[in-house]
Amino acid sequence: MKSLMQLALGSLLLLSPLALGDDLIELDDLLDIDDLSDDASSSSGSAGIADPFEGINRAIFGFNDFTYKEIFEPFSKGFVKVVPNPARKGIGNFFNNLSFPTRFAGNLLQFRFGRASQETGKFLVNTTAGFAGFMNVAPEFDGLNPPAEDIGQAFASWGIDHGFYIVVPFTGPSSLRDLVGRFGGRAVDPIPEPWTQVDGSGTRLALQVTVIVNDLPEIIDVYNSITEPAIDPYAAVRDGYAQLRAARVAE
Repeated sequence: MKSLMQLALGSLLLLSPLALGDDLIELDDLLDIDDLSDDASSSSGSAGIADPFEGINRAIFGFNDFTYKEIFEPFSKGFVKVVPNPARKGIGNFFNNLSFPTRFAGNLLQFRFGRASQETGKFLVNTTAGFAGFMNVAPEFDGLNPPAEDIGQAFASWGIDHGFYIVVPFTGPSSLRDLVGRFGGRAVDPIPEPWTQVDGSGTRLALQVTVIVNDLPEIIDVYNSITEPAIDPYAAVRDGYAQLRAARVAE
């Protein structure tokens, strides 16, 4: 078990520079895909997203599935025993508050200035009344809980199609358009380079690992709830992802 934990932590350290800015897997994305998974698993085709590299994608999906269930899941169970849920929730709120620039930029690129103002208000309220963002108090105020926007959604609003489906090692489902959007999101994120506001690569790495490890227990639980009942887990995640992104763009 000790060697397994060491392998898990080593994997997290290796993937964290790639994953931060969009997290290992977006927990909110997984929760929404879970809501859509019944329809996605019973539908035919790929829900409007091209998958010309399905063979490679399925191989990476299998690698990710093994990594999540055989390495990260045992690690996350140990983490849950050490860190109680209220603390994990507070840490999650803090980092979600820090991702404000990405959501703000996503709104501006769609000329949604009202939502950009709401995001600004949400950030200010959570940073002050929410004790640096550890408490999410903004929903208690009218108009301070706008739908989350990102750069990929902005690209879609410009008429840019998915391109094709991609399964990213460790990170999971994406598309060519949304993968480019992730790199755009990193450009305005305050933690990773190139526009980091955090001095020292060691500190940045520690923050990156904290983001991933903190969300891992819930990510694994939701991921299992999507894949385990599905006849074809790969298709369930792919089609759910396509439906989710279409719904997000239409908001």
